[in-house]
Amino acid sequence: MAIRNFWSMAAAAVGFRLVLVLFGGDLHLASRPEVSTPLTSIRRLAEGYWLKQASMSPYSGSMYHGSPLLLLVLGPLTNKRSVGHHDHIYCSLIFVAVDFIAAMLIRATGRRLQIARNRNLKSLELTEALLIVLIDTVPAVNLLRTKFFFQIILLLGYGPDAPPTKVFRIKSSSASKTDVSDNDKSSSSRDVQQFLWKPVFHFILWMLFWTFYVLLLSSIVLNKVGGLQEMFEKTYGFILTVKDLSPNIGVLWYFFAEVFDFFRSFFLIVFNMNIVFMVLPLAIRLKHRPCFLAFIYTAIVAILKSYPSVGDSALYLGLLGLFANELAEMQFTFFLFFGYIGVSLLSPVMHNLWIWRGTGNANFYFATGLAYTCLQTVLVVESVSSMIKHDRKLRLLVTA
Repeated sequence: MAIRNFWSMAAAAVGFRLVLVLFGGDLHLASRPEVSTPLTSIRRLAEGYWLKQASMSPYSGSMYHGSPLLLLVLGPLTNKRSVGHHDHIYCSLIFVAVDFIAAMLIRATGRRLQIARNRNLKSLELTEALLIVLIDTVPAVNLLRTKFFFQIILLLGYGPDAPPTKVFRIKSSSASKTDVSDNDKSSSSRDVQQFLWKPVFHFILWMLFWTFYVLLLSSIVLNKVGGLQEMFEKTYGFILTVKDLSPNIGVLWYFFAEVFDFFRSFFLIVFNMNIVFMVLPLAIRLKHRPCFLAFIYTAIVAILKSYPSVGDSALYLGLLGLFANELAEMQFTFFLFFGYIGVSLLSPVMHNLWIWRGTGNANFYFATGLAYTCLQTVLVVESVSSMIKHDRKLRLLVTA
C-alpha cells in the first residue's frame, strides 16, 4: 500500500511540475525574489553564456555568479531558436528529471535508515516497545519522501543513523531473552564502538581529487575568457561579501542596506563565522547520527546563507521525512506548519505592496523574511532537541 501511494504521489508531483513548465510562464515565477536569486537565476546564466559566446568573460558586468561548468551544461539550453521556441523548456525538463532522481535517492536513503533502525532495535528487544510509534509515523515518512523541489542532488548522503553507542551495551541478565547470540552482540557492539581513520582518509583523498578535477574543468571552460582567480572573486567572494542587496526571502540584504559602511566588515565576519562555530559542537553531539547531522547542517546553511530561496528550504524539508520516527514528538509542529504556509502566502503580497502598489515599504517585506528565518530557527532547535530526547529514551529503556 505504501509503495502504491508513493508512486501515485510521485506521478502527481511530476505532473504538477510539467504543468508549471508548460503553462507557468504567465506566473513570472522566474522573476520572483523568493524563487530566483543572483546565484540561481536562469536569466543571469543566459547572460553569462552570451558573454562567453562573444569571447568575453562570463563574469563581466557582475551578472553571472555561478559555476563555469553550468555554462557548459545548461548554457546552450537558454538560447532562443529562430523558429520562436525557447530551449528553456528543455532546461526545465532536465530540472524535473534531476529532482525525480533526487526523490528516488531520498527514498532509497530512507529505506536504508529504516532497515538499519529495525536491525538495531531488534538486537535490543525494543521492536515491540516502539511498534506503535513506527505504525503512527510510517505514513508521514511516505508522504515526506515525495518532495521533489530539490536543487543540490550531491548533498544527499547515505549511511545508517544509529542510536548512541551506550544504547548497545546490553545487560547480561537480558541476554538470554534475545534472539541474537552473544557473539553477534559482542561483534555488533565492537563494530559500533570502533572508530576507523581509514574511511576518513579515503574521504579526504576523494574530496581533494574531485576538487582538483572540478577546478581543472573550470579552467578549461574559462580558457582565454577568464581565469580561476576571477571565478573565485565573482562566486565565493560575491557570496561572502554580500555585494548584491536586492530583496530576497532572507534578512541580510536589509541588514547590510541599513548598517554603516565602517561596520560592514565586522558584521560580515560575525555572520560568516556563526556557521563555523556551529560545526564542531553539533558534530560532537550528533556524531552517532551522521544523516541527521547532515540535515541540520543543510538547514543552518539555508538560514544563514547570503542569498536564500525557497529551494533551500525544500531541500532540508525533504530530508526531514527521513527522521519521522525520531521526531514524532517534536513540539510546535502546528505552529511551524501553518507558519510556513503563512509566510509563503504573505511574502508575495508584501512584495507587491512595496514594489508595485507603493502603499508599503521595505519593512513590510522584511517582516516576512524575519518571520521565515525565525520559523527555520525554531525548526532546527526543536529537531535537535527531539532527537536528543529520543536517544535519551532509548538509553533509559535499555538501562531500566
